[in-house]
Amino acid sequence: MLALLVLAILVGGSLQRVAGMGFGLVAGPFIVLLIGPIEGVMFVNLVGALMALLVLGRTIRHVNWRRYGWLVSASVAVSVPAALVIREASASALEIGVGGVVVVAMTLALVTSRLRGAERPFAPEARLPLLVTGAAAGFGSVAAGIGGPPIAVYSVLDRWDPRDFAATAQPIFLTNAIAAMTAKLLVADVTFPGFAVWEWVAVGVALVASIGLGELLVGRISASATRKVLVTLAYIGGFATLARGLLGLAA
Repeated sequence: MLALLVLAILVGGSLQRVAGMGFGLVAGPFIVLLIGPIEGVMFVNLVGALMALLVLGRTIRHVNWRRYGWLVSASVAVSVPAALVIREASASALEIGVGGVVVVAMTLALVTSRLRGAERPFAPEARLPLLVTGAAAGFGSVAAGIGGPPIAVYSVLDRWDPRDFAATAQPIFLTNAIAAMTAKLLVADVTFPGFAVWEWVAVGVALVASIGLGELLVGRISASATRKVLVTLAYIGGFATLARGLLGLAA
């Protein structure tokens, strides 16, 4: 299991460095399959926060702090209500939720990406779209460890510069993950996986190695190739998690 966990971190983390997001979508579903829906999402939150912090160190000069402020103000506000929701949910229901969020969110992102040539539906940096996007991202972070798709959809509709989006997404992911973990620890009585010390060390090494791998891939792998890998792995993980949840519910 640890070997598969490390592999998921390496793939998801390298994509996060290359594309600005991808760890939650790609690694999240597989981690939930390996660890379980409760502790698995907490693990995704923890590793996602550390990964965003590492990437932020390389991209901080391009962060749009105004957009960051509006987005996280809404995402943090929904953290406690979302934690209360998952506290009452069964393991199978959470797996269905995690898998469903991945599949629906990725499909939505693919559909909206085709709207780049269409007219912008709202004024640049309008507050209401930012708040709605932040709330959706915050709820996704708490329930599934996946807060990137709503922000990605917003970036497409707003014509957000890809470099600035990738940079600004990192403090958003970091803040959302910290808020999600805090809310679940205080309200939902959720804990982290009970790994041995050496297993946590292996996770840490994989985390740092994934960022290093991403650094090597930046500029050497095309955006279209990265996108195809991200979409394929996300769908595989999402449908696998969804299927396990449905089987558990039917048992």
